[in-house]
Amino acid sequence: MGRKWNLSEDGGREDKEEKLMKEKRVKEKQERRESMWPSMIKNKEKRAVVHAKLSSRRKLKLVKFLRKKRLSWGRR
Repeated sequence: MGRKWNLSEDGGREDKEEKLMKEKRVKEKQERRESMWPSMIKNKEKRAVVHAKLSSRRKLKLVKFLRKKRLSWGRR
C-alpha cells in the first residue's frame, strides 16, 4: 500500500507564502545546528570569546526588536 497524499484545493501546489515560510524555518534550523555554544568548548579563553559573541548577538537582536516595537532599551 502506498502513502496517502494530502492535496490542497489547487492540486497540491503550495502557495508562495507557505514555501517562503518553510524555507525560512529550514534556514533557522540550520543556523541553530551550526552555531557554537560556550558549553561545547573546553578551552576557557575560547569559550569566553564565543560567549561574548553570543551575548552581543542577543543584545543586538533585542535592540532591533525594541526599536521595531518603538520601546527604549533603558526605560519601560
